[in-house]
Amino acid sequence: MKPGADTETLKRRFKLFAVVISILMCRVWETVQSQRLERQLKSLHVESDRLTYENGRLQMQIHQYEAPSHLEALAKTNFAMIPLDPAHRVGLQP
Repeated sequence: MKPGADTETLKRRFKLFAVVISILMCRVWETVQSQRLERQLKSLHVESDRLTYENGRLQMQIHQYEAPSHLEALAKTNFAMIPLDPAHRVGLQP
């Protein structure tokens, strides 16, 4: 055997080993990133569900405040307003 042939074989094996190790490291990195993104996606889904619930609750609260009964109660308590007596109404006659 020639001494140069052994070093060439050793260099090829080292290059092959380096390529295999690089591929394996890329796979590990890919798996870790995938798991990290999956956890992030789950937390975003939870946040989305919470915000959807909060939006529905606030919409319901807006509808309650816009209800005529609520507005009438506010007018009576805060502004001392009472329903107008029909005898005191002034308007145009048709």
